[in-house]
Parts: sequence; C-alpha cells; structure tokens
Amino acid sequence: MTEPLELELLGLPVRIEASDEDVRAQLSLVYGRSRCSPGERPLVARLARAGASHRIAVDGRAERTEESATEAVGALNHELLQALMERSRSLYFVHAAVVAWRGHALVLPGLSRAGKSTVALALVLEGARYLSDELLAFTRAGRAEPLPRAFKIRDECVPYFPELADRFVGEGEGRFLPFEALRADVLAPPAPIGAIAVPSWSAGARNQPARMSRGGALLALAAASLNFGTHREQSLDWLATLAGETPAFTLAWSDPRAAARALLAELAG
Repeated sequence: MTEPLELELLGLPVRIEASDEDVRAQLSLVYGRSRCSPGERPLVARLARAGASHRIAVDGRAERTEESATEAVGALNHELLQALMERSRSLYFVHAAVVAWRGHALVLPGLSRAGKSTVALALVLEGARYLSDELLAFTRAGRAEPLPRAFKIRDECVPYFPELADRFVGEGEGRFLPFEALRADVLAPPAPIGAIAVPSWSAGARNQPARMSRGGALLALAAASLNFGTHREQSLDWLATLAGETPAFTLAWSDPRAAARALLAELAG
C-alpha cells in the first residue's frame, strides 16, 4: 500500500489513499500545495483497483467505479468536493474560479465551459494569485477561502498557453497544470471579495469587461450556487450580501490573455 496523502482543505484534515502508485503521483500533483493538518476524524478518500476498473469511496458517500485511471481521478476529485461541502456547512459555495488581485478576491462564476479556469490561469500569468479554479467558498463576512487544487485545463484551451504546453499532466478531463509550473508565491491566503466577473467564450469577442448590474450579478451567482439546500431560505441573503456593492462585470472573451489584461486594467482604474 502506498503512503496516503495527508493534507488540509477548507480547514479540514483530509487523507487520500490510492493503491496505484501512478494514480497517487497524479493526485500528489493535484493537491501537492495543500498543507498537512493532523486532526480528529479526517475526511477519507480511497481510490483502489478493482480488477480492470477503479473503485472510489469518499467519506461515506456512495461508491463509484470508473474504467480508466483518468476517469477515476476525476471522480475522486468530484466526490471530494461534494464531501467538503457537506462537512463545511458554515460556508457558502459557488461554482467559480477565484484569484486574488491586490489583496482582494476576484470571483469568476459560471457553469462548465464558460472558461473560468482558462481566464483564471491567464489572470495568474498576468500577476494575480490563486485561490481556486473550481469552487468559491466564502464566509458570511464575504471572505473567500483558498482551495489549492491544481488548475484543470481542457485540451482545447491548452493552445492559449504555449509556454506551458509541455508542463501539463494528464489528458482530457484529467489534464492538470502542476503548481511547480507557476511561480513560487502563486497561492493566495484568504481574501475579502473585491469584484465579480462573469466569463463567457464566444468567437470574435472583444475581450473587454462591461459593467453588470447588481441584479445581474445576483442572478449569475444564484445560477452557479452549489448549496442552496444547506442554507435554504437564507441562500439569497448570502448571495445578496456577496453581490452587495461589489463591482461586477461580464467578460465575453475569445483570447484569455487579452481578456485578463483588460479586466485587471479595469480594476486598476
């Protein structure tokens, strides 16, 4: 049995056990910047071979079986996020990438294929720091918590980053950019939320942010919310507090690098 990965995510101790050394090595790249934290009752995630398949079991959730190692790692990552949300009921969760700029969190909410991770990576390459590429976890006071899981970038988006093309690991839904490919100080500490930008890809987009109404920002956050069921009737209160007076933008992009530069220039102005 390989050594388990011991780490901390959202303040919770986590232990990931993988019987396959290659799979463990990939998971180590994905979560390698998460600090270790001894504590009571860690959240336990297990990925084990079951004949030609892989069995995934996370913190008492229903087991899953996947055929390939890549699919198994993706399933474990998904189940781990679900388990974290179940355990972290004092936080609110939105499907979003999050970076930090000048000490404040910049939230990029949206559903799959909006380009959240791609734009977030472009922002990091322009000098922003990293909080998450998948999940905004925020407190009632409006502070974004870090979730240091390596960037997941789809195949079709890799050409936007030619200088990093040979640094990616895996393929398809299992393609990640190890933190070692980025600067040493890329991980940001918790940060107050300072701006919201809702990305969307379209061919020929001008890569310029446009101001968004408070109501529009609230609708975008609600559409990407992940734990309405936990906070129930208070969910809109949480989201309204987050939208509040926070500057919000739409960001239609065709070139993530140009869009990132334009957005940071807007925030600086």
